[in-house]
Amino acid sequence: MFNFAFRNKKMVRDLAKEIAQETSKELSGTHNGHTNQLQDIKHALTALVDKIESLERRLDNKELKDRQTYGHLQYKISELQTDFSKN
Repeated sequence: MFNFAFRNKKMVRDLAKEIAQETSKELSGTHNGHTNQLQDIKHALTALVDKIESLERRLDNKELKDRQTYGHLQYKISELQTDFSKN
């Protein structure tokens, strides 16, 4: 029976065409799914990068403020030491 079915070239071509079409549909669906997942991952990573940059800016500002406060305190301590040493 298989010999008969595969001797018929039109039947073989039609079968091959159907297999190719179904395979193409499956691969296309899988590709679209992966593309959507990749886009979701890219969006999530972009959001994380933005948050990290924001945190880094806040940390830099905090460090700068702390340095200024520390410098001011050192100046005041030095001023008080000078005042005590005069008395």
